[in-house]
Amino acid sequence: MARHDHTHFHGSCTCGTFSFETRKAPVTRFVCHCTFCQDFTGQAFSDVSVLRSRQIVMKGTEALVFTKYRSLPPNLNRGRCRRCGKPAMETMRAGPQRLVFIPSALFTEQDLLPPIRLHAFYNRRVADVADDLPKYERYWPSQFAITRSIMGF
Repeated sequence: MARHDHTHFHGSCTCGTFSFETRKAPVTRFVCHCTFCQDFTGQAFSDVSVLRSRQIVMKGTEALVFTKYRSLPPNLNRGRCRRCGKPAMETMRAGPQRLVFIPSALFTEQDLLPPIRLHAFYNRRVADVADDLPKYERYWPSQFAITRSIMGF
């Protein structure tokens, strides 16, 4: 059985140039099916774990290349490792807080991650997903669901 109160996680990009260590468990985890995530990851969706910036210590961020995929909210800066070319992290400001989105596959302690809570932008899915998780379609319902999940509602 997975423990979701585990507080110490590690991980890295494929080549190890970018690495991280957390001080707390991710605040939430969700799957995004938006076309920006599809483009950024090269996959049908992105499974991300969200942390507040004060919860995570990162090394090798100077080796990341950041791209903004749009100028309107949520205005994520998406970082890819220069060496291996793989997605490493995404950041955004949410009021006074800075949030960090880490691809869940980068965590070493996979079985201790919190469970996926929802699917966002499900109307952009490449294929149907057979699970019982809530599936939100379109921009505002997806954004509100993600925000509620981050805030712990």
